[in-house]
Amino acid sequence: MTEKIAGGRRWPLLLALLPLILGLAVYGQLWRGWAAQFETTLAGWFPGQAPIVSGFPYRLETELAGVSLAHDGEVDVRMTAERLRLNRGPWRPELTVAQGEGLVLAAALPGLSPRITAPAGTASLKLSRDPRGQTRLARLSIVLPGASGSVGLASEGPSFQADNLELHAREIEPAGTPAANDPSLPPRGQLVIGAQGLRIGAGAAISLAGEANVRGAAPLRAWRAWAGTGSVDLAISGRDATGELFALAASLVPVGSGLRLAGTVRTVCPISVQAALAGIVPPAEQRLRAPVQLAIESLLPAGDAVALRGMPADLATRPRRGQLPACPRLR
Repeated sequence: MTEKIAGGRRWPLLLALLPLILGLAVYGQLWRGWAAQFETTLAGWFPGQAPIVSGFPYRLETELAGVSLAHDGEVDVRMTAERLRLNRGPWRPELTVAQGEGLVLAAALPGLSPRITAPAGTASLKLSRDPRGQTRLARLSIVLPGASGSVGLASEGPSFQADNLELHAREIEPAGTPAANDPSLPPRGQLVIGAQGLRIGAGAAISLAGEANVRGAAPLRAWRAWAGTGSVDLAISGRDATGELFALAASLVPVGSGLRLAGTVRTVCPISVQAALAGIVPPAEQRLRAPVQLAIESLLPAGDAVALRGMPADLATRPRRGQLPACPRLR
């Protein structure tokens, strides 16, 4: 009799658990489908790799070794990593997060060939689709502690090191068709740069904040199509613990096989800025009380051939901030 009662109690319990068991089975099938899609995506991103996704039930995750990613063309972009861990949420195929070790990022375009290395770093990649169904870069954020490398002007110099380097890029879809009489070109993309403890060559550590806004009649997907009308608006500032050292406002325009840089530099340390551009050791300089604005122009790649005009003739007699630390060596 006791066995019958116990058996009768089991059935209500099993019936109560049945929806949960069925739900887990259905979710397991859905998760396996999401994992297969992620594996297919990663195999397309990293040819030669055979990713296996794990992380059930909360995430999709895989780890790859000896990773290499490249885009060849008029603009070459390359990334290598000794080890790379990638993951995304089961319901968020548009967002991928990565942690890497032994990282190398490099690009080659007319006028510039930057290269960055870092022992480790993190990144998040968010993609979206426009009304025409094309995939667009909604956001790419990269954080690289202990980064080093070079901007990649002529003769590879100067080199740099940074305690922390951040890069944030996005593709911009113009809001509408610009008017025929509108002289401004529609925005196509943006790159935001932040660096702490940045040392250029043998220069002192400074903080750098920069923004590059890409404009053009054509999207920045094929260099030749974009370069006919394209330009890049630059805004870069550098500061130390005492305050702002310089602020660059300039434009980059494709010219032949290079880039033409033209704009202005506002600075309280004009001699130090001039020495940094020339690649020489600056003399001792106290900060100006009021910044001066200088014109800057160069054709990249041009090494040290950077024209800086507008240095005031009365610079030696201008008021200085003697109570503040002297201008740091910038390069």
